[in-house]
Amino acid sequence: MPSMANITVKKHDGTTDSIWTAQTAAAADTGPAVWRKDDVASDVPIGLRPTFTLRSKDNGPRTARQLIVSGFYPNAYLDASGVQYVAPDSMVFSGILTLPKNVPPATSQEAVQFFNLLASALIKSCVDVGYAPT
Repeated sequence: MPSMANITVKKHDGTTDSIWTAQTAAAADTGPAVWRKDDVASDVPIGLRPTFTLRSKDNGPRTARQLIVSGFYPNAYLDASGVQYVAPDSMVFSGILTLPKNVPPATSQEAVQFFNLLASALIKSCVDVGYAPT
């Protein structure tokens, strides 16, 4: 099994690194591994920082493993008085990848393309505007 570690990804500009700091490793099967984006303003409260989680478990009949991902990215900013951070709106991401146990490793390794698709320029532009391509 992979060991818990920080994750470095590129920001929207494609050149600037963003570090998602390892917070909690999955304690057991079905327990979440949790990362938090701490490279934000140091005075942003922890509860208003972006988070990403990954859980794994067997499907119902135990014929496949499932990876369940979720992300929470709040729109945190200082209120009108400039004293307190607020986050009236947040972006939420979730998904499930089902990996049948009888699929050869070469095939499951190629399934990583799903995640690379999410990082493609076309999908990023869809996220920018909130619409699928037409």
